[in-house]
Amino acid sequence: MSTTDTRLSDVLAGREDNYLLPFYWQHGGDQHKMIPEQLARIRGSGCRAVCVESRPHPEFVGPGWWHDMDLILDTCKRLGMRVWIFDDKHYPTGYASGEVERHPELRPWMLVERHLDVIGPMPGAAILVPAPIREDEETLLGAYAFRRRRDRDEGDFDTDLGQYLEGEPVQLVPDAAGKVLTWDIPPGCWRIFFLYQSRRGGPATRIDVIDPRSCSALIRAVYEPHYERYQKYFGNVIAGFFSDEPQFGNQLIGPHRVDPGFYERRIGQEGLALPYNAEVLRRMSEEMGTDAAPYLGELWYESPHSHITRLAYMNAVTRLYRECLVQPIAAWCRERGVEYIGHVIEDMNIHARMGAGPGHFFRALDAQDMSGIDIVLHQVMPGLADYMTAAICAGGGVSPDFFHYSLGKLGASLAHITPHMKGRAMCEVFGAFGWGEGATFMRWLIDFLLVRGINHFIPHAFSPDYPDPDCPPHFGAHGRDPQFDGFSAIMRYTNQAAHLLTGGRHVASAAILYHAEAEWMSAYGKAMLMQKPARALYDRHVDFDIVPADTLLTAARVRDGRLEIAGESFGALVIPAAEYLPAPLLAQLAEFQQAGLAVLFADGVPHGVSETPVPLAKLADAVRAAAGTDLTVDGDYPLLRVFHLVRDGHDIFMLFNESPDKPARTTLRTSARGTFARLRLLEDFAVRDTSPDGAVAIDLLPGQSEILIFGDTAALPAATTYTHAGTLHPTYAVEIAESDDLTAFQPYTTTEKLFNLNAPGHLPDFSGKIRYRFSIEVAAADAGKPAALDLGAVGEWARLWVNGADAGIRVSAPYRFEVGRHLRAGRNDLLVETGNTLAQKIRDRFSHYLQLRPAGLLGPVTLWR
Repeated sequence: MSTTDTRLSDVLAGREDNYLLPFYWQHGGDQHKMIPEQLARIRGSGCRAVCVESRPHPEFVGPGWWHDMDLILDTCKRLGMRVWIFDDKHYPTGYASGEVERHPELRPWMLVERHLDVIGPMPGAAILVPAPIREDEETLLGAYAFRRRRDRDEGDFDTDLGQYLEGEPVQLVPDAAGKVLTWDIPPGCWRIFFLYQSRRGGPATRIDVIDPRSCSALIRAVYEPHYERYQKYFGNVIAGFFSDEPQFGNQLIGPHRVDPGFYERRIGQEGLALPYNAEVLRRMSEEMGTDAAPYLGELWYESPHSHITRLAYMNAVTRLYRECLVQPIAAWCRERGVEYIGHVIEDMNIHARMGAGPGHFFRALDAQDMSGIDIVLHQVMPGLADYMTAAICAGGGVSPDFFHYSLGKLGASLAHITPHMKGRAMCEVFGAFGWGEGATFMRWLIDFLLVRGINHFIPHAFSPDYPDPDCPPHFGAHGRDPQFDGFSAIMRYTNQAAHLLTGGRHVASAAILYHAEAEWMSAYGKAMLMQKPARALYDRHVDFDIVPADTLLTAARVRDGRLEIAGESFGALVIPAAEYLPAPLLAQLAEFQQAGLAVLFADGVPHGVSETPVPLAKLADAVRAAAGTDLTVDGDYPLLRVFHLVRDGHDIFMLFNESPDKPARTTLRTSARGTFARLRLLEDFAVRDTSPDGAVAIDLLPGQSEILIFGDTAALPAATTYTHAGTLHPTYAVEIAESDDLTAFQPYTTTEKLFNLNAPGHLPDFSGKIRYRFSIEVAAADAGKPAALDLGAVGEWARLWVNGADAGIRVSAPYRFEVGRHLRAGRNDLLVETGNTLAQKIRDRFSHYLQLRPAGLLGPVTLWR
């Protein structure tokens, strides 16, 4: 074991790496001349890279784009910054800079169906074959009939969608003209499917993500022109390319009785056009061991063996997505010395579905050099982990189970189990929350992600326009952003914390099976989503990774009763309840059990399994009983999150109190022993502590976090203990500077009572910075002795000067500053500067979903000795 953690040494010396690559939007036109100033502002905030995005640029991959990129690359080289390139003219990735519009033959093909129900017996019945909608864009593939089960036996017609199939399909052959088919209908009710390969139901201007020829258009239209022009920058200034939300893009076209919504484009949904080509059918047939064509109707309607057909279809299209789109781009980038990153739409479980999703989160991303997710559009709100929350995204609401308990862990898990990612997990963050998203909120989101294992960030976004209505906030806002001081402090903190939390082995007690295959195969609502067991474990301080079946089948082993994957080790494997699971996976689970692994089925078992399930309420106890856990927390603190990492023999813990109102005053118990560093980096707090028995006292305010590094012998001081607090009652001279000129402070009032500057009767429309000047008297005997000034409550960030010396900045409670070395005998002049958000002035639609914090210094202000 090393005596000093090298990454802690880096942070204490200011040598931490960069983990930030904010979006830097390009609109073209006369904004070219602002590029050096904007990049200097970005660099000054602590971000040492950018992701350049056309939002949109009217000349993307044209003369105007090259003119701007030339200056961006030259400026970034001079500033020591790296550049990532957003890989299309606009999101989602797949437009290929208009290549599909120029070559419509590259558009996706879909499988669509029309059907009718007939009753037999009727010898010689004639059935009219529906004509293609457009002869040149729709081809009849075949006609097949399935016997119907009586819907009356399955449920109420008004509440149950029914329409179940049974038995084996019957192939029907139209006449030579393809207009009529004749069939001796057997007794009973039958559904006749007419299956078409069609352009209907697919995106009209985006590539076909399961066709290699179509996918290559993206490389040809975007990637290769950048390489041809900037080859000398590849691997040095240019770090790589970023894909944003590529997707199948298939749409609901009917017939259907119910549209369950944007996020529900899943296999089995009636009326959904399905991505398709001959290779899909070939792969399905190979997996099923028979010609899959007659069974295609089961992709929309349930039968006793539809789970087999649906699994074969989803395996085919999700693997083709990876092979046709993601793997070629990743290979192209690596061959040229750059990296490939990005994310898909994960929201509300669409990561395992189609439509705007990729069908399978892990298959869609595992060829990239980092994992990726995003948190935007009010998807995670502090304190609302128990509530379905209003948001501006599709459907108007977000599920806390998914966003709080599985999204961050999805991104981190993929990075943990994919060796070439080197543990790097990225999140696009802050976008489209609104101007009301202040520094305190941003700090909470960063800690929310760090403690779940995310360690690279794309702040969304820097825009050349102000005010730009496109998904604010926009950091800096051309010098008009009152939150930029706080934002910059958070960016510096993020680099420091991410540096400390990267480069080791994540310690977790359990692996949870990714639910994609279970949902594909099971009837609607019969597959438990992974976030259910995730919540049951996480609120009990049992950490986990989410692991797909592919990994369990190809890259996992059991040794000494523990599941080992890419250096990770888990004492138990949790299987969410499902009606069906793939047969190879069931066989693998049985082998794991025989090798001594605890395989726990949560709340139910699939067909073919005779185990006794574990109720969700007892799942955490079952994991602890099966394999133990690396840590415990005394008392009832479900929202105290703990992340455990081991690096070079050092046990490293991050703790974050997500509770909106309950301090976490408890004891963390671990197997780590001895001296440790206790770091609260945003509070300029780095001290030495010790634990002879693994018990560590924790005292965190709501929204407060800290990092513990065991075994480190860095020369850190012991914490100063203060025993006496005196409340100050000075007269405050209050000054304000409007956002249009944040340097032009004007007197507002003098007061002995602190107040909310945005309150009625004061300045409810004010957006800007606020200063408080006041003085205190210090006795000669106390001058230079340890002392701390606590500002109490503050609306957002606060910076303090004492006798002209900068004492630091805070972005959330506690707003406490070590001031002893700055205090002198007699009068001491203090200045507090803070700011509110631009929401009071701009009142954008995104901020309607936020509660805005009071403005200014609210106190009480106390001096601790």
